[in-house]
Amino acid sequence: MSTISKQIVVIAGITVNVCSYIPLEERGRPLAVLFLLHGRHGSTKEVERVVNDVLVHAQSQGPSERDLVVVTFDHRNHGTRVVNRIANDDWTAHNERHALDMYAIQMGTASDVSFLIDFLPPYLFPSGEREVHEWMLSGISLGGHSTWIVLRDEPRVNIGVPIIGCPEYLSLMGPRAQASGLTVTPPHFPASFIDYVKTHDPSSAEVSSDDPSQNPFIGKHILVLSGADDQLVPWSASKKFVDALQVGNGTKKVVVEERAGHECTPRMVQTLASFVWKHGMKRAQSTTSSF
Repeated sequence: MSTISKQIVVIAGITVNVCSYIPLEERGRPLAVLFLLHGRHGSTKEVERVVNDVLVHAQSQGPSERDLVVVTFDHRNHGTRVVNRIANDDWTAHNERHALDMYAIQMGTASDVSFLIDFLPPYLFPSGEREVHEWMLSGISLGGHSTWIVLRDEPRVNIGVPIIGCPEYLSLMGPRAQASGLTVTPPHFPASFIDYVKTHDPSSAEVSSDDPSQNPFIGKHILVLSGADDQLVPWSASKKFVDALQVGNGTKKVVVEERAGHECTPRMVQTLASFVWKHGMKRAQSTTSSF
């Protein structure tokens, strides 16, 4: 088995980890790139196991038309990008702006994904050594929230796997606010903020429509992974949206794992890896091809 390599690239102050089995500097086959986003209070270090498992799975599947690359970077105000740790805390830790902070971070990270789609190819392949033929995204918890946003807003990402994430921010945060003795009203939920969420949240899209001009999820391949016993991001907050979601000729697969809480389980990682392989890698027709 080949050794996984990690190339570190700094793009406009963002430290980007580019992980693969193949030397990227050499000319070769097209790439399928999977962004993998970590959770709140975490960093890229917490998803290293997932990166490794996904790459090992891809390597074990045999020849494909594309090589797989997994990319990680820290969310805004996380890991190497921390500016104010309190902004990552919730109301119980006396962060009165918790609702704004968490949404701003996940929206900002979603924007970072689009930014890196623009700039990773010229940074990695200044002489056109490789081409990216598929952009994919998965995220855990906070990263799962951002994954839903990217799936709505970024047409270049056609394969997405939100893990213990939620596409309906107010459905998630309303009960959390109530549990903290708050209401979804100012000052904790400013009116201008509520208006923004209602306009930009994934749940604001016409997901039951089969018209791609109204439903941005049409044609996308989406795997939803949640825990049946998740108390922090309960499946009930996502269920209505996911049940109504239409993807046309795309794929919608939902796995709510029994006895799983707010965690990314080994089974979830294996299901992620298989989904990425099936929809992003394209098995080679000839069994004589090799990595």
